[in-house]
Amino acid sequence: MSKSVKAPDTVVAATKDDRQFKAVEVRRQNGALEVLWAKTLSSESQTWSGFAAECGFVSETDTRKKLSRPCVASVVGLDANAVAFYRIDAPAVGEQETAAIVRMQAESLLPLSPEQIEVAWRKTPSTNGKVDVTIVAARSDYLHRFAENVRDFSPRNILLSCEGTAKAWHRLFSEQERQALVVSIGQRDTQVCLAQNGRVIHAAVLGTGMCDLVSRDDAADSVEPTEAMERFAQDVRTILESFGGHDSAHWPMCVLSNGSKDMDRIVTSLNGADLRARASVVRSEELRLPPGLDAQDVYDYRVPLGLALMALEERPEALDLFTRIGEEQERKRVRSTWRSTRLAGALAAIMLVALVIAAYAVDVATEAHLSKLVGRPKFEQARQRQTLLKAVARHRPDILQLLGDLNAEDSAGVVLDTFRFKKGQPVTLMGQADNEEQMWKFQEHLRHRKGIEEVEIPTAAPDSKTKKIRFTMSFHYKNFTKKGAAL
Repeated sequence: MSKSVKAPDTVVAATKDDRQFKAVEVRRQNGALEVLWAKTLSSESQTWSGFAAECGFVSETDTRKKLSRPCVASVVGLDANAVAFYRIDAPAVGEQETAAIVRMQAESLLPLSPEQIEVAWRKTPSTNGKVDVTIVAARSDYLHRFAENVRDFSPRNILLSCEGTAKAWHRLFSEQERQALVVSIGQRDTQVCLAQNGRVIHAAVLGTGMCDLVSRDDAADSVEPTEAMERFAQDVRTILESFGGHDSAHWPMCVLSNGSKDMDRIVTSLNGADLRARASVVRSEELRLPPGLDAQDVYDYRVPLGLALMALEERPEALDLFTRIGEEQERKRVRSTWRSTRLAGALAAIMLVALVIAAYAVDVATEAHLSKLVGRPKFEQARQRQTLLKAVARHRPDILQLLGDLNAEDSAGVVLDTFRFKKGQPVTLMGQADNEEQMWKFQEHLRHRKGIEEVEIPTAAPDSKTKKIRFTMSFHYKNFTKKGAAL
C-alpha cells in the first residue's frame, strides 16, 4: 500500500468478483502495453493467500514463505459493496479547507464515530466558484481485515474496483465519451458508475446480474422485455436519480458488452425504458495479448486490467481509503520490532548470568579433574586434560548465537516474555504471536537453526483479551540441555 513517485513498468492486478479471483500481469515496454498472463480461481474453496501463491507471490507448498519479485509491483481491487459514495458541492477553497468540509459532511451522513470510518475524496475543477466533490467512506475494521487478507500480495496500492471499471471503459472499450454512465453487468451484480475522463464521480452496486436477467428458457429471438429486465431498468433509473437527478439524466449510458445477443437484448430493454443506452464493446488495439487470449478475455478481465492501467500511470489520483490503514499497520510493525529488540536485551542479560554460572560450574569441574591428575604420568595427564577441554567446549552454550537465532528477522510479530534455560533440561520459551501463522513460522525458523533440535509447541491458545495466540515452545540446544549431559 505504499506509494512511489515513479510508476512501475510491470504490474500484477488482482480482484475478487462473481465468486472468482482474477489477476493479470501487464507490462509497459517502449510505449506499448503487453498482457503477460491472466489467471482465474474460484473463491468458494480458496483464499487470497492461496491466490497469491498461484500468482507467484508466495510459495505454493508453503504459503507462509514469501517469494521475491522485485521488478513487479502489485495492486488489489476492493469491491465497492462495502463502500459508500457521496457527491457534494463545495466552495472553491484550499485543500485543507476542503478536507475539513468533507470530514464534517461524512460525519453527518454516516452513523459512525470518526474513529470507525475511513474517508477519501476527490474534487473536479471549479466552475462558478464551486467544485464537485466525490466522497467515499468505509468502516475502518473492514478495511483492516481486507488489508490483512491481501498482505501476501504486498500491494503497492489497494484501489476501488469500480475505478478499474471506469479506467477500462475509458481505454479499452468503444463509445468513449468525456463523461458517461458506465454499466458493468457481472454474473451476480451490476456496477453503475458516473465516469468522467476515466475517473469515478459516483458509483453504486445493484444486486442483479446476468444470472437473473438471462434465462435459457427465453426464446433466443424474443424482443419483449422480461419481468426481470423491467425491474432491472427501474433499479437503474432509481440509481441514476440518486446520483443527482437532472445532471446524470443527460449523460450517455454505455453498457460494457462482450458482443453477445444476451447483452444486445439488455441494451434494447434499457432503451425501451427510455434510458438511452448503447453497447460499448472491446477494442483492444492498445493491448498486446499473449496466445490464447482474445477480446472476450479482455471483457472478462476488464476490472483487473483497468486497475493495472491505473497503476502504470505516473499519477493515478485514485480514491485511496487505505492511507491511514497502511500507516497504522506500519506503526504496529515498528512497535512489534521495538518490543522484540527490548526483549532481546532482557534475554541477553538473563542468558549472560546463565553463561557465567555455567562457565563457573565447568571451570570448577575442570579444576577438580586436573587436581586428580597430579602425580600421574605426564602423557596420561596431557591426554585427560585434552579430553576435558573438548568436553568443556561441547557443553558450554554459544549464548550470542542463540540470541541471534531467537531475534532473527523471521521472528517478526512474535513477542517472548519468559525464558527458561537450565542445564540438562529443554530450553522453554513463553510468548505470544499475532496469529497461528506467525507462531508456526517462528517454530519452523528455529528448526533450521544449527544446534537447535526437537522444537515443540506443548501449548497454544488464543488470549480472550488480546485475541493473540499465547504459546509455550521448547527445544534442545546442543548438548547443554540433554539429560545426563555432565562432565
